[in-house]
Amino acid sequence: MNPLTPHNFGRHGEVVIIPTSEVPKGARLIEEGQSIIVGHSESGHHHVLDIDRKQGTTIKMYEKDGKVYLDIPLMAHLRHQKTVEPHETQVFKQGIYIREIRESYSYSDKVMRRVQD
Repeated sequence: MNPLTPHNFGRHGEVVIIPTSEVPKGARLIEEGQSIIVGHSESGHHHVLDIDRKQGTTIKMYEKDGKVYLDIPLMAHLRHQKTVEPHETQVFKQGIYIREIRESYSYSDKVMRRVQD
């Protein structure tokens, strides 16, 4: 998949974005902006979703029952704030998504751990 071709599913390190039909009723708005962090990194290598600032609209992030939902009103870019070996920028279509943080399994250590950037 070409990361710069708009799509509706993607993985960006530990951040996984999956399409869904709607934000559930009763979901709590936890962040809103034209540029929001969708994957936090202790080292500062955040995963940031942003849209064209000229359009005057915002991305909304909601939470309900431990799940995080994204309402992306326009085509958006998922960028990695890392200067060395960053993940490629991905482009997402307008839509509603679930944002998951996935872990990886270390066969040598036989433990689950968060994917490291």
